[in-house]
Amino acid sequence: MNSSLQLGKIMGIPIRLHWSFLLIILYIAWAFASFSEPLFGRTYGFGAIEPASLRWTLSLVFAVVLFACVGLHELGHSYVAYKSGLGIKSITLYFFGGVSAMQEIPRDPRLELQMAFAGPAVSGILGIVCVLLSDLAYIGYEHNPVAIMLWTLGVLNLMLMAFNLLPAFPMDGGRLLRAWFATRMPYITATRRAAGLGKMFAILMFVLGLFSFNFLLLFVAFFVYVGASEEEKATEINVSLEGIRVGDIMSAQVRTVNADMTLQELKELMFQEKHRGYPVMDGEKILGIVTIADLQKVPDEDRSLTRVGQVMARKLYVIAPQEEASTAMRMMSELGIRRLPVIDSGSLVGIVSREDLVRAIELSSGQGF
Repeated sequence: MNSSLQLGKIMGIPIRLHWSFLLIILYIAWAFASFSEPLFGRTYGFGAIEPASLRWTLSLVFAVVLFACVGLHELGHSYVAYKSGLGIKSITLYFFGGVSAMQEIPRDPRLELQMAFAGPAVSGILGIVCVLLSDLAYIGYEHNPVAIMLWTLGVLNLMLMAFNLLPAFPMDGGRLLRAWFATRMPYITATRRAAGLGKMFAILMFVLGLFSFNFLLLFVAFFVYVGASEEEKATEINVSLEGIRVGDIMSAQVRTVNADMTLQELKELMFQEKHRGYPVMDGEKILGIVTIADLQKVPDEDRSLTRVGQVMARKLYVIAPQEEASTAMRMMSELGIRRLPVIDSGSLVGIVSREDLVRAIELSSGQGF
């Protein structure tokens, strides 16, 4: 089940809204309304609108606009990546902020510096503009609600800029730090150092959140620690697979099955050959792929009457032998699959599995990559 709603596209990049976003919108609206009640309660400049109605309406608008600013922050990163030819799969707004999903992390330190700085720069500009507009929005009576909203938006955008510039990897400041390290040492070493500092910041934030009973700080600490660990691991995998093509590690001798085979026969074949999945062929044409998960969906007593063609996955994800092994790893992780048929000029020439990739990583690491 997809947990996010696509709102549209900007520069061809899907903008998605996670369901948790709705919760934080309501929370921020409540918090802003509560904070501003003493000010809005004395505001009567909008005719027949009651102060409470005005306060809650503007508070909801404030929450929506605030996360639009978060979206613009992420678009700052994405715009630089887009102009540099890097693919952006999507931007998703979560309750803790926005996340840009890039197809690959740039290895050029200068480009990473530009990308990492673009987001905080957008937040800083938005913050300054909102603060200046809050002065212009004053229209001659005390506690103008529009001025209050603009000033608060400005301050929060400036805080967002400052927070993201903390050298806590994988936040923007941590990426700036990695890019700086990468100009002086190997990329993997730079990532490890930046991730190590990010984990130290996360532990410090966790301790502060624990003693101050600040649950938001505890969550941010957890997010930073996990993010730093995952980024470090992903970088090590990509570096280990660097220069390795799918054709170098795939299994060229592919055992296939036909669509008329019964699931009972498939079960026996899996026991015998210790394979968990097979391409399903009709002559030279690949029809689909059948795995142990497809087999397990059918009760044991029905397997002798059920054919492979009835349960196989017909939606195929394939890869070419000249593609990088890191691309295969990324596809498997994103799609939640364990193997990819390798197709060259329309013909099946091999299959690459997660086990093949793990073996390549182990061998590459052992050779000092």
